[in-house]
Amino acid sequence: MFNIKTLILSILSLAIVSCGYQLGGTKPPQIEFAKTIKVCLFENNSLEPRAGTLLSGALADEIQRDGTYSLSTTGKADVRLEGTIKSISFDQLRSSRDDTYKSIEYGLRMEVEYRIVDAKTNKVLYTNSVEETGEFYDSGNIQTARTSALSYAARLVATSIAECLTNG
Repeated sequence: MFNIKTLILSILSLAIVSCGYQLGGTKPPQIEFAKTIKVCLFENNSLEPRAGTLLSGALADEIQRDGTYSLSTTGKADVRLEGTIKSISFDQLRSSRDDTYKSIEYGLRMEVEYRIVDAKTNKVLYTNSVEETGEFYDSGNIQTARTSALSYAARLVATSIAECLTNG
């Protein structure tokens, strides 16, 4: 009786293993060899100050949180993550009932292009672009709300980039 249980358990284990599931992320084929990554400061082509710093910091946090890659310095990294913030735009989503020129809700859209570069050969291995949006409300202090929305959009972009790099 013990042999039958062992045989059934072995067959079930083999069936589960052969279904194609695997633990951990699936890196894009171009960067499967990479274990360490350096996140460079993103170039900021928008008019928003500190946007490149916000995005680079959020991206480093997200990559570190995921754990697929180790953060490294320029000399020790297998690949470098470089990018450009192409644009940040603000749109009116909702206006006041009393005055249609007065915005109540705004939308923020951030467009980013990024590339993975081999640290030793400087060859571009992978390129992609991401666009994310966020909303914020005019609740008295529009500048604080706008800064918070920019930080939120940077986190969304960082999460999208990290998912592309770790899950293909």
